[in-house]
Parts: sequence; C-alpha cells; structure tokens
Amino acid sequence: MSQKSVPKNQIVQSYVGQITVVGECFCYGCAVDGQQLVYLDVAGPATSVEAVWAKLAQAKECYLLPPDHAAPKITLRTAEGLLKRIQRKIEGIGIHHLLLLHQDLLTPTYAELSTTYLFLADKTQATAKLGSHIQQLVDIAVFPAWYAYLVQQGRLEGLIAPLTSYGGVNLWKLSLDKTCWQRLICRGVSQRSLTLPN
Repeated sequence: MSQKSVPKNQIVQSYVGQITVVGECFCYGCAVDGQQLVYLDVAGPATSVEAVWAKLAQAKECYLLPPDHAAPKITLRTAEGLLKRIQRKIEGIGIHHLLLLHQDLLTPTYAELSTTYLFLADKTQATAKLGSHIQQLVDIAVFPAWYAYLVQQGRLEGLIAPLTSYGGVNLWKLSLDKTCWQRLICRGVSQRSLTLPN
C-alpha cells in the first residue's frame, strides 16, 4: 500500500484528539509556545467549533484529549485578543473547519524586541521567510545568500526554537531581537562566514 504524498509547502494535518466544549470537535493540528496557543486546527459541527473559539477568545482554557486515554490532556490557553479566527463551512457535510492563528504569526512587530512564528512546511520556504523577517528587522543589509547562515546561527544562539507541536504541523518561534541579529550578522561578516555579493 503506497502512502499519499503531501505536496511541498502544505501544512500536514493529522488527527490529534477531541475538544469538547459544546459537543465534540476534532483537532488536526496544534502548536503551543509554553502556555500560549499559537495554532489550532479543528473541525466539527458549527456549535462545537464556535464554542471552542468563544472559550479561547474569553481567555478561558480548553482541553485537547488525545486518542490514547493514557496520554495527558493538552491544555489550550491564550490571552484575550491574541488569536485570529478563520472559519469556513465544508459544503455537503455540515462540518465547519476552524483555524486559530496567533496575531504575531500573521502580523509581526519589527521593534527592538518581539516574537513571531514560522511554519516549517518546507525548508526553502522557511529559510526565505526567516530571511525576510530579519531584513525587515535590522538596520543593515541582509542578502538572500546569507539566509542559510542566519538559520544555522539563529538556532545556535537560541533565536529560533521549535514549538511544542501536535498532529504533523511544525512551527518555530523566531525571536525578533534586533540587537542580537545585528551582532550575529556583523560577526559573520567580520569572520568572513558571510561575504558581500559581487
């Protein structure tokens, strides 16, 4: 039996468990940054998915129950106003699909010190996105040829770190620390790990 291949740049969905607030809905992906929900993918009857959204929007906890009853429940929580809701009805079957995404994932703030998140659906895409974030953050030139170095050094310096993810989705936290990224780039240039393009 052959496995269905997932197209490049597609976020993988895999059953994680159930959330019960008003009726049941099913979770197909989730990522948390410590105690903060960053990404949630659920489907179910409209009342069920809307109840999950309403509870989280009020900064109340929800619990994700994995199919393995011996596994601990996953606590989902967020501060009020931090999640963007995307919901659509799947025609013909009466199911609603809900995605919740952290605002910092969608609209990063390029200040002295902030945070954003990256989907790692494809290494090339994630590397390019990280480079784009760094270009917008720092006050010095950043060239596409440097992106792979920035990923490597960012991970070593703790500026890029994986989130706790469930269901096949892979998200990373990116610290937008302007001073650290500028220092990292300057060090790379001075040590000749980074060279200026011709």
